[in-house]
Amino acid sequence: MLQLIYSPTSPYARKCRILVRELGLEPAITETAANPFEDDEILLRANPLGRVPCLVMDDGRALTESALIAAWLNARAANPWLSDWDDRRLEALGHGLLDLAVARRVEMVREPGLFCDFWITRRERGILRALDELEVEMAMLASPVSLGALTIAVALDYLDFRYPESQWRRQHSALAALHEGWAARASFIATAPPPG
Repeated sequence: MLQLIYSPTSPYARKCRILVRELGLEPAITETAANPFEDDEILLRANPLGRVPCLVMDDGRALTESALIAAWLNARAANPWLSDWDDRRLEALGHGLLDLAVARRVEMVREPGLFCDFWITRRERGILRALDELEVEMAMLASPVSLGALTIAVALDYLDFRYPESQWRRQHSALAALHEGWAARASFIATAPPPG
C-alpha cells in the first residue's frame, strides 16, 4: 500500500491529500502525519530532504514535491483531470503564490530580533502581483476542477490561514469565486488545517 506522509498545516501536502480524495484513490493510500520541524524518523527515512509531502511507493522508493506527486496520482486515476500546458502553467503560478506565502510565514515566526522587514515586504508585494495575475487568468480557466485550479484554491486558503490581513478577496472577485467553489467540497473540508 502507498503511504502519503504529510503535515496537517502544509499546504503542499494538503493539495495531495485533496487530490487523493477527489480522484477516489483513498483505498490504496494511507496517510501518516509527521512534523518536519521535529525531524520525524518516518519522514527522514523516506525523504532525506525532511519535507512533506512524501509519497512512499510499494517498493520503498519515494516521490517528493507536491507537483510531482499530484502528476503521478493524476496519471493513475481512472478519470484523470485536465492536465494540459495551460493548466500546468496555472499550477506553477499557484505554486509560486504558495512559495511566497510560506516564505513570508517562515520569516514572520522568527524571533523579533531576527526577522527582516525587507523580506516580509518583498514577499507581500510578490503575493499581490501573483494574485493580480491569477485574477486575470481566471477568465481563461478551462476547468475549475483541475490541478492548476486546485493549487490556486489551496494557496488562497493558506492566505486565509496564515495571512488573513492580506484581505485578498477585496480586489480579486474571480479568485474568491474559485475559492468558494473549492471550500464547499468535502475533500477541502476534510483536509483543513487545525485552527491556530
